[in-house]
Amino acid sequence: MFHSLEEEMIVEKRSGYNFRIYPSYEQKIFFAKHFGCCRFIYNELLSYRSDQYRQHGRKISGFEAKRRISILKKDPKYSWLKEVNSQSLQESALDLEVAYQAFFRKRNRYPRYKKRNSRQSFTVPQNFCLKTSSRGNDFLFIPKHKSGIKTIAHRKVKGVAKRVVIVKTPAGNYYANIMCVEEVEVKDSQCGRTIGIDVGLKHLLTMCYGDKVEPLRLLYLYEKRLARLYKLLSRKKKGSINRNSARIIVARLHEKIANIRKDFLHKLSRKLVSENQVIRIEDLNISGLLKNRRLARAISDASWGRFFEMLIYKARWAGKKVEKAGRFAATSKLCSNCGNKNRELTLKDRFWTCCKCGKAHDRDINAAKNIKRLGRGTPEFTPVERSTAAFSSMKKKVGSLKQEADFKCEA
Repeated sequence: MFHSLEEEMIVEKRSGYNFRIYPSYEQKIFFAKHFGCCRFIYNELLSYRSDQYRQHGRKISGFEAKRRISILKKDPKYSWLKEVNSQSLQESALDLEVAYQAFFRKRNRYPRYKKRNSRQSFTVPQNFCLKTSSRGNDFLFIPKHKSGIKTIAHRKVKGVAKRVVIVKTPAGNYYANIMCVEEVEVKDSQCGRTIGIDVGLKHLLTMCYGDKVEPLRLLYLYEKRLARLYKLLSRKKKGSINRNSARIIVARLHEKIANIRKDFLHKLSRKLVSENQVIRIEDLNISGLLKNRRLARAISDASWGRFFEMLIYKARWAGKKVEKAGRFAATSKLCSNCGNKNRELTLKDRFWTCCKCGKAHDRDINAAKNIKRLGRGTPEFTPVERSTAAFSSMKKKVGSLKQEADFKCEA
């Protein structure tokens, strides 16, 4: 039985609008100056903070590193830093601080230097606007540049625009990412279906009701084409124009693969959020799973982490709930009918029969049913062998395989 109680609440919706822009030749030169100056500030402050700690054992804070920008601009050697927006340079210092904080919290590796041929970007935190001309064309105006930048605004921008990030991809395409904040009213309803989802490689998603979603396997589909393009790239002389052209061709193919994958995940996550009220998923250590050299490529191609991120923020906007089962819950080994644990189950066993109740199980569907039950925090039945590790907060070493732990708990 589901309750029909609905409560309205105000949610701060943070969304981004990614628009394709087509700068002129002069505007491309203007962007190149910003890209180069922001990249220089990032690398210079990274080198300064690393040298200070290595030589003197001194830790430089983000605000102290940010004040060094004004010192560099006063130096005649770096007078060209005054040609770009000063706030964009300060944002580069803040980006470096964010990278350091992620490293200190063990969420990422130590910050690395930015390269010229990789993804280039600079941030404009204020004094920008998106205007529509009398002919219906959209133009983006940013500081230090008077003329508007041709923009393809394929949808209306809602909310208060906080900042815009100008991006140049390795394929040579330009985009404007406008970050907006909007307060929306959503209905927190308890009506709707509850679903459990198990992710995998053979089937991207397996629902507790038996439905399965096949993965795209884009890297497998484009494997031969990528190998041929990389072979042509390796034959070009380093630093030549032909090598740069070959590099752009490879980057365009990678961008195409990423766009197809992103479109697929957006549509899939939207469908799940629209059809269900409560979605229960696994709490996977994806970074640990990627250490398996045999499965890392397939896991990266599946993009479990990106899918979970889309699912969580879209559910929040719609007033739905996303709950996670414990990381060490034995979802595949537990019988969803009686709770008996099959300790002899291996990864190659796709179907198995419970020796206690005789129920035949599909491995993935059984795992999805257990995820639906364990996501509540209280089991529907008293299993034959209970495991309190399903919701334990203890830190344990996670292996590189997507395999449930086998624990013994004493009563």
